[in-house]
Amino acid sequence: MHEQAIIDEILSKLDIEDCLVHAVSLICDEGELRKRLKKDVDAGIRSADVIPKSIARIGLYRDLDTEKIDVSLITPKQAAERMIND
Repeated sequence: MHEQAIIDEILSKLDIEDCLVHAVSLICDEGELRKRLKKDVDAGIRSADVIPKSIARIGLYRDLDTEKIDVSLITPKQAAERMIND
């Protein structure tokens, strides 16, 4: 979800009156994103055009009203721990 409007649309359809919502964006640097996507492309999970599209969207995450967690150099477990503890 690289656009605030997408997040807002989803939240508008949920009953969150008695909830505390934490919006989190897991981000990584361009090199790591390219590496991870290439792995998916090589495995046949994604098509190669996803790489330039995703690279082009990196900057859009900066403007989102979310907490950003850079996962470039951490494991999924570490990312989960940061979400729980922050």
